This record gives sequence, structure tokens and C-alpha cells, in this order.
Amino acid sequence: MDKNEPNDSIISRAKAMIRFKLYLKSSLLIVTLVLILFPTCLDADKYAGEIFRIGAGVRNFALGNTGVSDYQSTSLAYWNPSLLAKDGVNRLELMHSEEFLGAVNYDTFSLIWGDHNRYSLVLTRIGIDGIPLTKLPNPEESVSTDNQPYVYKTVNNADYIAYFGLYRRLGNYVIGITPKIAYRYLAETSGWGFGADIATHFDLHADILLGINVRDFFSTQVFWDNGTHEIIKPGLDVELNISFPNYIIGNKSRLLLGTEIITEGRKESTTHNIGSFSFDYHIGLEIPLPEYVSLYAGYDVDNFTTGVSLNIYQFQVNYAFKYNTELDNSHRISLGYNFQPVNN
Repeated sequence: MDKNEPNDSIISRAKAMIRFKLYLKSSLLIVTLVLILFPTCLDADKYAGEIFRIGAGVRNFALGNTGVSDYQSTSLAYWNPSLLAKDGVNRLELMHSEEFLGAVNYDTFSLIWGDHNRYSLVLTRIGIDGIPLTKLPNPEESVSTDNQPYVYKTVNNADYIAYFGLYRRLGNYVIGITPKIAYRYLAETSGWGFGADIATHFDLHADILLGINVRDFFSTQVFWDNGTHEIIKPGLDVELNISFPNYIIGNKSRLLLGTEIITEGRKESTTHNIGSFSFDYHIGLEIPLPEYVSLYAGYDVDNFTTGVSLNIYQFQVNYAFKYNTELDNSHRISLGYNFQPVNN
């Protein structure tokens, strides 16, 4: 260390190091607490929480389904409501998506509002419409040329989920919580689900942000009208948001690196698996061009994603594409509106 270095600079470095250590200890404490709570839900149902992990927002879909550290997302109630403390722009987004050869419709409405106290709301519908139900004219006989099945009615399977996000400051920390409620209608059986996510974030550096979201923190419960009951285990999402200078275009670009930890004992439908823990990875790259356009690319578990946002005054048109080699490619489009002008 230079002996002639000003005392103020030395003190600033020391304070920065202390803050970093506190952030690291807090992050480890949250992770440890989650891992302690996981065994309390050993009777949870595998894949029961899949409807709560489909993601939200076109921008985040294009960024490899990252978003836990993305404070510019309109769907902060889903991703990380503690980030409401970082961005003061009120905005909304309407999204529509048709996936799996158009069989699945996924629609969301996202809203951020408030001044000193800020809130986020995300409403989603995941539906499969027009499912035919068949039966035989003579159910006591097997299928034959004279006993062909016929469609006697069609039904719709749908999941409706509401996420309400808010945050509170606790000293130097910001904690976000998202109570969520779901109504499920599947094969003429309905049920209600209740749960909550808890999230936080840390500014590790001027250009590095760490986001953490503990999903289904208290274990989410789903109660069906036929008397059955499902439990959704807690999961952990950790993500880094790194800003770096792009000397070609003059604006800063962003790299998002996320890990999704699920404790449902998945083996084949995950990237890595260790006992009851499965790990999936997400990568996103944002390149904001001057004034009007942002380009996105990403990696979502085993699939590549890309997308673009076009800003026209305070309106925003977003498009995202996911390349899928096993199923049909996915497309999402949305229209957004910023109540205050936003610069890239």
C-alpha cells in the first residue's frame, strides 16, 4: 500500500471490504437456512411446482429465463421483488405465447407501481383449450367397427396464478416477499394453491449485483377438491448481473449468470443431479443499442434463446425465441408501457 495514499481512500476501501464480507455472510446464511428447511418437506410431490417455474416476461425469456438479478424486468413479483428498491420506473407489460405446436397458451399481465412504497403484480394463465373427452356408445364392449369412440364434450385445463411482490428495508438490507395464490382446473378437478417466495439482492460492486430468491419458502400447499393434497418443496435461485463496457456501441452490456436448485429428486429432466438436489443453469446477454433497440441472447438449461426489444417513445415491443430440438420452437411477444421515459 502506498504510504502517501490519502486516508479517505484507505477508509473507503476498508468500508467496501466490510460491506462485501457482510453481504457474503448474509448470502451464506440464507442458503444455509434454506438447506436446513429442505428436509422438512420430504413428502413433497415431484414436479408439483412446475407451474411456478415457467418464468415470466418476454425480456427474461430471451435472456435464457434469467431475472433474479434483473432490476429492469417488469415481472419483479415473480423474479425478485427486492429489486423494486433499485428502479423507480412504473411500467406494465402484456404477454402472449403459444408453445408446443400451439397446444399451450401462456398469457401474463405484469405491473409495477408506487412511489416511496413500490409494488409488483404478475397475473398468469397457462392453458390447454379444447381437450376432447371420448366414450364408447356401448362401454361394456370393446372398440370395434360398430362401437367407435366419439367426442361427447371438450374441456379446458388451466392454471391461474397471481404473484404480489413488495419489499422492506431492514437496516442495510432489502428483503422482498411474494405471496402467491393459484387456482388449478385440470381434467374437471379443481384446486387452490397458496405459498410465498422470499428474495434479496446485494450490490457486490458498482457493476456486479447478486440476486437470491428462495421459492416456496414455507413450502407451497395445493388442495384439490377431490381431497388430495400436494406439497411443493422450497427451491433456490442464485444469479449474478455483471455490467461491462461495450466499446463498439458505447453503452454498457450485461451478462446474467444463474443457477436454479430444485429439491424434488429429478434425475433425467435436469442438467446435474446430486441426490435430491438438481441443478439447472441459465445465461443471459443483453446488448442495448443506442436509444431504441436492445438485443438479447441466452441459454436456458438445454436450449438457446434470443430476442429483441424495440422502444418507441414510452412503448416497448418485445419478442423472444427459444430453439428447441425436441419439441416445437417457442415464441413470445409482448407490449409494454413505461409511465416514465427510460434510458438504456
